[in-house]
Amino acid sequence: MAQTIPSLYSLADLARASGVSRRILQHYAKLGLLEPGAVTHGGRKLYTDFALYLIQDIQDLNQLGFTLDEIRKIMLLKKTIFHPDGIYKPNWKREEIPLSEEDLQAMWAKTGEVLASIERQERMIRRFYRFLTKHFAPKEVRDGLQPGPGDGGA
Repeated sequence: MAQTIPSLYSLADLARASGVSRRILQHYAKLGLLEPGAVTHGGRKLYTDFALYLIQDIQDLNQLGFTLDEIRKIMLLKKTIFHPDGIYKPNWKREEIPLSEEDLQAMWAKTGEVLASIERQERMIRRFYRFLTKHFAPKEVRDGLQPGPGDGGA
């Protein structure tokens, strides 16, 4: 079976592919949130497709209220349990994770708080969507003859 070569991106290419400015990506790299998957002989840093997922994770975690330091710790955890190409390392060991038990407990607690908040927000937005559907949606949607934009979700 032929092995596939992962896509490699320069920082500029990564910025274009992710929609995040080079300056922000440089800041993420400086903070240790992003690491290159390869470095050329000339010292040019190249990033894998996994970096695109990490950038999205960083952006999402930031929007959810995680601080950059908390995000840095999450990225440290991810780098320990995933290879640079994004494949899960099934044989990782706790000693390989460069975070204290206190850090991991805080990460667990914060993630639980954010998840509870998202669940509350989801319940609220679903109630509001049902209200809007009942009073303002087209008749075909109200009568169940046509799905509305929020009817295909969970």
